[in-house]
Amino acid sequence: MHLVHPVHRSAAEGHRVLISAPYGRDAESVSQLLTNHGYDAAICLSLHDFAAGIDDHAGVLLVTEEALAGDLAPLQRALAAQPAWSDIPFILLAGRRTGRVRTSEAVRRRLPDNATNVILLERPLSTESLLSTITAALRARQRQFQMRDQLAELDAQRTRLAEAAEGLEAEVAARTSDLKQALDDLRRESAERLRAEASLRQSQKMEAVGQLTGGVAHDFNNMLAGIIGAIDIMKRRMASNRYDDLERFMDAASVSAGRAAALTSRLLAFSRRQSLNSKPTDINGLVLSLSDLLRRTMSENISIAIETKPESPLATADANQLESAILNLAINARDAMPNGGRLTIETAVADLDEAHCKAHPGISPGRYVVIAVSDTGVGMTKELMEKVFDPFFTTKPIGQGTGLGLSMVYGFAQQSNGQVCIHSTPGEGTSVKIYLPAAEDQQPQVAELVEAPPQGAGQCVLLVEDDPSVRLLIGELLAELGYRTIEASDPQAAIKQLEGGRAFDLMISDVGLPGMNGRQLAEIARQHHPTVRILFVTGYAENAAIRAGYLDTNMAMIGKPFRLEELAAKIGEVLS
Repeated sequence: MHLVHPVHRSAAEGHRVLISAPYGRDAESVSQLLTNHGYDAAICLSLHDFAAGIDDHAGVLLVTEEALAGDLAPLQRALAAQPAWSDIPFILLAGRRTGRVRTSEAVRRRLPDNATNVILLERPLSTESLLSTITAALRARQRQFQMRDQLAELDAQRTRLAEAAEGLEAEVAARTSDLKQALDDLRRESAERLRAEASLRQSQKMEAVGQLTGGVAHDFNNMLAGIIGAIDIMKRRMASNRYDDLERFMDAASVSAGRAAALTSRLLAFSRRQSLNSKPTDINGLVLSLSDLLRRTMSENISIAIETKPESPLATADANQLESAILNLAINARDAMPNGGRLTIETAVADLDEAHCKAHPGISPGRYVVIAVSDTGVGMTKELMEKVFDPFFTTKPIGQGTGLGLSMVYGFAQQSNGQVCIHSTPGEGTSVKIYLPAAEDQQPQVAELVEAPPQGAGQCVLLVEDDPSVRLLIGELLAELGYRTIEASDPQAAIKQLEGGRAFDLMISDVGLPGMNGRQLAEIARQHHPTVRILFVTGYAENAAIRAGYLDTNMAMIGKPFRLEELAAKIGEVLS
């Protein structure tokens, strides 16, 4: 690569600013300005040199509108060759033109389609604005490299877990089916966490990902230690024909896997990709039903007051996720009152107008039910309040908090078309308010009572699941319940079975399948068997985030991880 005026010091990963400005002395002026302020800057004489300079040292690509008049193919190829975690920032300097108004989108289209991280600046601009923009872009680029290293560490953890799980004997596998499913769910949780972190990288709205190596990594190591240690002990005992007390170690591994499942739920809630079963919900009744649990959770020196707004409307929400959010806030309040205090949970009704929504972006005008969780604890400074919803940010010591509690509450509220507001004063306490939209249908939906799952009567079930472990467990359960099961490992195999003329009473399908999702496969199934009932199984599926918009007649959904008893009950409910 032929560079002009390089800074005479080597650039660390993601610190170099590449400049492409072919007219006048623009390139030399910008390079000199950056060099004087301590940046590593390099001028590229052509777009070919510009594309060739995109490597691990490149942190920001600064290009003028005039430089994009040439052949963009080398630049497009260079961007396509970047790894999946890389989204290198472009700063595009556009000239102000008189006459016909150009939209920012029209200017951006001058760049290749795969240049997705673009900051558009209009010239002339101040030195402070340019330096501030470059500094922010370099910070974002550094976070990409940090995320790369963290992803590598997560991959190593998954590899160690897979190696630990190998070699389990068949008799151990038969005795520990619940444990094997828990291990599989832990692997799935790691993959879902990677997707959540990918969303964080692209949004670039949070800066606390670096704390991942603290609380979250510590918790994961504890979970892995519990699971791997329990497996090793069981293998040793079985090798010496000692089968007594195996259940205790199975329980220990299940507890660790359950903690991983809880962390998965928080990550999905934070990323707003969890599967919500939103329906009209009596918020007053839900809050009052948590009274006993809250009293058991709080310390003896903390008093609890629950104050509900009479005749509050029903709110559209997932009751289970709302309970989890309230408990998260209550636990945070408890930890903020080490010397005792008062926890207050209130409900209210708020009518938000255009002016309020304009002052508080992220929520639409309308009627909302408000749940406020307040404490008289230590409170927070303004600086801390600006970070409380950041992922992995926590004020607790390492090992005592993942930093996902408030992020989960925030993600749940946003996904429910609501909002979260926080107010705090040091030394006086904190109040967190969750706004949930009032339901259009004010008739609460009463869940039907379902008896214990009945034995099957030979009904034919098509099981579509690409994960061999999950497919094995569900298939075994169906056989024990008395169903005839046809298994398919992918949509293509399932379609062949559907076209074969066999009559199916039920299709159980994973939502996330290779080549198509479960909902698309269900449409194909209904073409061949119009009355077949469908049960979706999902661990993470963006398209199934809101169940009401995903399910049709005679369709139901159950979320992973689940216990086999829960799945059996759900199958009985669908078929009845």
